[in-house]
Amino acid sequence: MMSSDTHRSIALCCLLIGIGLPSARGQQSAQRQRGPSCLRFAQEFYDWYAPITQKEMGTPAWDIALQKRRDEFGAPLVRALKADSEAQARAKGELVGLDFDPFVNSQDPADHYEARPRAVKGTNCSVEVWRASPNDTAEKSAKPAVIAELALAKGRWFFVNFRYPDETDLLSLLRRQDENRRKP
Repeated sequence: MMSSDTHRSIALCCLLIGIGLPSARGQQSAQRQRGPSCLRFAQEFYDWYAPITQKEMGTPAWDIALQKRRDEFGAPLVRALKADSEAQARAKGELVGLDFDPFVNSQDPADHYEARPRAVKGTNCSVEVWRASPNDTAEKSAKPAVIAELALAKGRWFFVNFRYPDETDLLSLLRRQDENRRKP
């Protein structure tokens, strides 16, 4: 026969488990909802961005993205890209900055990109970005052009980094370039 303390302990455990289960289900549901919204955000950005990469504007497309959609990028990424662009502008023709488009990982961007889901973990997600133009003459790849990493804060998504198939990432690359420019 169980004591009343044992009954109370069992009841308390059941109550705590019952309270915890809806919370876990709620977290899983929220995570499932964040995935599609992250993917939509990334696809909308690339639908806007790809046509800009096709125009001759005298300034890199990524600079235009930072000017027109600044709040869609994390502050460390904005600072690093601006520093790179400013260094390139001061270089008077010498290449000291990025020599490719960092958001599509190409010197010859496609006119369309497709965002595909990769992973959602808490308030972070990553999206594979694939060349997807029917007019694209570039060789088909078995890997995405870039993996965009995003974070969710205050109800909105923003890009925090971009990873490339060769295992490098934009923030690390920009940091190394900045260090190289500072060397005598």
